[in-house]
Amino acid sequence: MALKIMVQYRELSIIYDVTEQDSDIYQLKLHGDKVPSGDNYVPQKMVIRKKGKIWISDAEDYPELVTSLTKEISQFRTETEI
Repeated sequence: MALKIMVQYRELSIIYDVTEQDSDIYQLKLHGDKVPSGDNYVPQKMVIRKKGKIWISDAEDYPELVTSLTKEISQFRTETEI
């Protein structure tokens, strides 16, 4: 089963597929074929380093999305922690 993460962004539920790119780097790609456009546009790809750095592939700044993603990650629990 692949890892996915869902975040709330501009009143949308956005799902990213998460894959390990390197031992301390993870790549998030937008799940599904439909890409929101216009005011609802979201980045299709992000990269996260385990030390907390987040890169978004687009040139624009997405602080609201990064905040939502950071909040979701910080609340993440494994089955052994529940």
